[in-house]
Amino acid sequence: MSITSNLKGATALAGALVALTCPAFADTLLHGAVKSASGEKMGGVAVSAKAEGSTITTTVYTDASGEYVFPPLPAGKFNVWAQALTFETAKGAVDLASASGEDFTLNPTKDFVRQLPGDELLAALPDATPGDERMKNIVRKNCTGCHTPSFPLQHTFDEKGWHAVLGVMKTLNVLGTYVPNRALNGTIDSHQDELAAYLARARGPGETSMKFDHMKPRPSGEAARVVFREYDVPVEPSMGLPYKYLPENGSDWSHGTPSLMNGANGVHDAQFDLDGNVWFTQALPSHDTTIGRIDVKTGETKLFKLSEPGGWASASHGIIRDTQGFLWFNSRPSAEKGGLRPALVKIDPKTETLTKYVPPDSMSYTAGSLDYDGKGFIWVTSPDGVLRFDPREEKFTEYKSVTFKNANGNVPVYGMAADRDGNAWWAGMAQDFVDHANTSANKVNEMKLPPDTRELANLTEDEKAFYQTFKPVDFNSPFPWGQGPRRMGTDKSNDVLWVADSFGGNYARIDTKTQEVKIVPLPDPQTLQPYHVTVDSKHGAWTNMWSTDRITKYDPESGQWTVYDLPSRGTEARYISVLEREGQPMQVVIPYSRLRKVATMTFRTEDEIAKAKAAAK
Repeated sequence: MSITSNLKGATALAGALVALTCPAFADTLLHGAVKSASGEKMGGVAVSAKAEGSTITTTVYTDASGEYVFPPLPAGKFNVWAQALTFETAKGAVDLASASGEDFTLNPTKDFVRQLPGDELLAALPDATPGDERMKNIVRKNCTGCHTPSFPLQHTFDEKGWHAVLGVMKTLNVLGTYVPNRALNGTIDSHQDELAAYLARARGPGETSMKFDHMKPRPSGEAARVVFREYDVPVEPSMGLPYKYLPENGSDWSHGTPSLMNGANGVHDAQFDLDGNVWFTQALPSHDTTIGRIDVKTGETKLFKLSEPGGWASASHGIIRDTQGFLWFNSRPSAEKGGLRPALVKIDPKTETLTKYVPPDSMSYTAGSLDYDGKGFIWVTSPDGVLRFDPREEKFTEYKSVTFKNANGNVPVYGMAADRDGNAWWAGMAQDFVDHANTSANKVNEMKLPPDTRELANLTEDEKAFYQTFKPVDFNSPFPWGQGPRRMGTDKSNDVLWVADSFGGNYARIDTKTQEVKIVPLPDPQTLQPYHVTVDSKHGAWTNMWSTDRITKYDPESGQWTVYDLPSRGTEARYISVLEREGQPMQVVIPYSRLRKVATMTFRTEDEIAKAKAAAK
């Protein structure tokens, strides 16, 4: 046999092996390598690709050898870019009809602050003295209530400028909206001069006191094997903006965290249906949208509207998927006057039918968070407790918080979860209460989470006196020692409730049988602020970080955390959910409330990536 025929035979065999091991690779496998200007092979670099005219951005990460490979992409022209912190964004273009490789060389940059996610900026703030530590804690717990810390800290102001910024901050509500005659954020107001001086030293026009020498390493291992797909959601049509999709949406880190003043906000929670498509809620007033559906194959968005008086659409907030595949969300009025009573709404994703259930006037109305229990009931928060809905009898039952108002002011309800025994749990975030409805005994009891002792011990005598009469203006103006239990999730195959303590930087693990509380710190409690927890079938507890562009998974068996970097800057994710279907890999969905996008994350094994790289080459 000749050498030529041997080569032909080997080529044919290789092709057959590829066909057998990689049957899904019908489209082109975009691949390449990333190195630094000095020739270093760079692992953990985010490489993104978006087809011309598409609304879908796909992102992968380079491995330890600096190589990357995408899942199959359709033939066509793609914009491709690679990003790593402290390096300039490298951009390219490739036509997958004729080529599939694109290599990048990244050049370092000294002007990298705008690239940084919120946790890196918080970590860099000075805290070497007790005074600086107190100011840093106030910035973390009070200056990030309606935005990620990367938004204000990407800018520089002198002391007078920061004083003016703080003067605005203390007047705004959680939505960043000015409300006439609303009480001020007392913590910012009482520390405004100190905060302005502190921030001017850190982010003023002169030499900075911030230290950037301990930034987190780039993704590796499992965190570098994930695939993100980000779906652009169109801006509200009635806003009359000159664009359909945001021109600045966080895709290029060098542009920093975008403003909300361009029609960005509104997307709040997101949930898969059992066909793998994504439904999202519209939390802010709109004339167009109550809820939306994204076709994950095409990226097309379909809007649904529950009409309110004056042409408004009912707004929405939370969304869940029950065990039968139905989706549930809470509606709330967008109209300033004469809006419809907030309700619970069921979606049949197969028929796209919306059915509304209105609580009786004798009960409180529905608020923002929902869950289902192990008995088939749907739960939704109210301003002062929770409501249980029986889908069979279409009947509501009300459970009130033990403490809704006390000497420290109101205790509004935000997060809640239901367990497998048919009971519910909810949080009075402003004062660290967690309430529990025991349905079999028909009673509600209440616990209080332990304080953040580190911050409690650091108070001055004047501050201790000030906080004796302090009343939080809302749940985003906490006591310095506040844990801030925000949104929570139960392990439906176990007796465990996980609470996202957004100011404490930890999970509160609560045994739903004994009500024993254990505090589980996040990898960096001083910079990572969890917002919501959801639990997968293997007991993994997932959370999104509202302070930064990262999500995490906690394995309670090993006690290990895995941190995943999101591929956009300024995400402000306020929810996280998962989809697990038999015989298919798990998917995670993360809505970006500041960027008007929704992302999905899927997983690849080392073996799958190796086969893809072999097929690509």
